[in-house]
Amino acid sequence: MSETSVKLWWSKASDADGYYVYRVGSGGSLKRIATTSKRSYTVKKLKVNKNYTYKVYAYRKSGKKVYKSEAGSPQVTIATQVKTPATPSDFRIASYGNKTILLKWSKVKDATGYIVYRYDEKTGTYKRLGKTKETSFRATGLKAETTYKFVVRSYRTLQGKAVYSKKSKEVKGKARTYSSSAASVHGRYFNATVKSKATATVSSTGKKVTLRAGAKVTSTSRGSGNVTVILKNGSKAKMSGSKLRYTSIKTTKKYYTKKQKEAFINEKGYSSKTKYLIWISQYTMNVNIFRGSEGEWKLVRSGPCVIGQMGRTPVGTFRLIKRGWEYGGPKFYFTWNSRTGKGNSFHRRIDGNTRSAVSLGCVRLSDSDLNFINRNCPLGTTVVSY
Repeated sequence: MSETSVKLWWSKASDADGYYVYRVGSGGSLKRIATTSKRSYTVKKLKVNKNYTYKVYAYRKSGKKVYKSEAGSPQVTIATQVKTPATPSDFRIASYGNKTILLKWSKVKDATGYIVYRYDEKTGTYKRLGKTKETSFRATGLKAETTYKFVVRSYRTLQGKAVYSKKSKEVKGKARTYSSSAASVHGRYFNATVKSKATATVSSTGKKVTLRAGAKVTSTSRGSGNVTVILKNGSKAKMSGSKLRYTSIKTTKKYYTKKQKEAFINEKGYSSKTKYLIWISQYTMNVNIFRGSEGEWKLVRSGPCVIGQMGRTPVGTFRLIKRGWEYGGPKFYFTWNSRTGKGNSFHRRIDGNTRSAVSLGCVRLSDSDLNFINRNCPLGTTVVSY
């Protein structure tokens, strides 16, 4: 028996040529629904949450006449219902972000979706936080240093009828801001020189400072509008980008630690359609490859790379979208312009540069790193350029 079908069985009647299957209506009325020579019949397309009654009669043929048994079988009544899905197991906190908590659990067979609840200290009850068809949910808008409790349950919907599992075990965690490991990772910066005397506003105090012509600053972005610069004393300030002459992309020969890399990718909440994720760290000129899933990425490979000069390698979140072949090896595009037939890609090194910012926008890798991507990272893999 399924939620919308039932299989009826009966004993063999002596001398019977076949059987009539009837549905018994209110008041005992009979409606024939099937004729069969077998000793079973499956009734399909039933409505859920409804009672159905059936009765079977044997028949025998004699010439052109058909004789039906007088008594028939005992009636049998069956109640159809939507099956209650199992309670989600392995409910856990996968990772913490900036005032967010990522929750995960195991997939429940036949579940339509899941509902996540958060405990309300004021009412002493669990209140619905959100609904999802995925096996993960990110709780957002939390207060740092505040402990939260969560539960989840599955549900199944059929023909407009819904049933719910019991709530899972409770998990709790304290929301926080980015960890020091994740916060220590920064994106692409630019070295710049002040063209002429200019004013900058210190972000933390609102105090205005005067920068002399020729003063060197680090800008967190490049443009003619308002930009954030890092002054010589380490403080951040806002000023007009039109007052700056950008001289080079700021890079370092140092590497982030494995802890920093995993904290950054997991706490930022990056996800991928595949089991792999690639991060281009433009500041460290390093490509990092992770395996896992959102909030639970593990670093599996890391290597130096050549990036675009003066920020020609774009920043953002992309995906591997196209394969090619150039410079005697595979090529993987993560941006593509169908009009020009060009894009940014990972490809082999073409000269002696192994870790620098000199390309026209593509990311050059060692043969071993490129071959690893070729073997393991399918199209659709997320590429984070930061």
